[in-house]
Amino acid sequence: MTELEALVWLNRSGMVGSALLRRLRERFELTDLPRIARRDLERVPGIGPVTARAIREAAPPGDEIDRAGREGIAILGCTDPAFPPALRTLYDHPVILYRKGDLTESDALAVGVVGSRECTDYGRRQALRFGQELAGLRITVVSGLARGVDTAAHRGALRARDGRTVAVLGSGLLRVYPPENARLLSEICERGAALSEFPLTSGPVTANFPRRNRLISGLTSGVLVVEAAERSGALITADWALEQGRDVFCLPGSIESPLSRGCHRLIKQGAKLVEDPADILEEIPAFAALVEPSVSLSPLERSVFRHVSQKPCTAETAAAASRLPSTTVEQALTSLTSKGLVRHEGQGLYRRVDPAQGR
Repeated sequence: MTELEALVWLNRSGMVGSALLRRLRERFELTDLPRIARRDLERVPGIGPVTARAIREAAPPGDEIDRAGREGIAILGCTDPAFPPALRTLYDHPVILYRKGDLTESDALAVGVVGSRECTDYGRRQALRFGQELAGLRITVVSGLARGVDTAAHRGALRARDGRTVAVLGSGLLRVYPPENARLLSEICERGAALSEFPLTSGPVTANFPRRNRLISGLTSGVLVVEAAERSGALITADWALEQGRDVFCLPGSIESPLSRGCHRLIKQGAKLVEDPADILEEIPAFAALVEPSVSLSPLERSVFRHVSQKPCTAETAAAASRLPSTTVEQALTSLTSKGLVRHEGQGLYRRVDPAQGR
């Protein structure tokens, strides 16, 4: 038995995580797994009769590995060089990871976008907008393929030229959930990847989603919560992000909407309130090179530039965001336009030039 076969076997037992895997490695060679008696497994700290039985009775790995190969799905053991480095550093990393599509080095620059499945039109629009604008800045958008905010974030990323997005599933890659997103998942795999730690045909069991959420945050430098009720899976992702040392960002909403209460609570607890993707980029040092212009700017020009996005805005809007006089901001915008960093759209509207498109 190869080590990958052993890892698939252990993963299919549903009882072995990274902690038990470390203890097993300390006692045995994983390639000897078929020959390890149940009583010997029970001598490993943390493995009792139930876990030992589950390991011994787990389905053999051969059919799973063969089917993954036929479906174009890679199975990555946690020691595989292709296993995402950001996930390998988690103390509770997956034993194995199923991947369809490709991950690239650029995916290390990633932001998670999560929120309510039953989002409002406002939440859907903002998830679409943030997904598109972040991807347009060459930041990979990571989400969970769920209905509502997740779906909008993925679609927004795919709207950006060369935008990349990664979907982390709470089911097996051959059991797409929700089923209406099967086509979307195919598009994602062409411009990014789909990931799951669950066996290929695993269903969307409720207990899977909190585990899925730790991978969304683990793959990113920060997580944006677009809309969330007081009890929401998106808040679980935010908790994982904080535990993993990632930044948490929240979009404010109406105080009359129950779907804003979770975000507002996080903001009260110290999460960064964001209104524009630039608010996220300013907080994460690794993203600085993506937003800092290559031309020399004065302190005033730099301040105004930070408050201009690829969504058209007026000088008054930029002045309010930067807390500078409107006439001063108008002068700075004129200068930024002459330097090719901002484009005047007419009717008093300005937007940041997309560096990927040069326009």
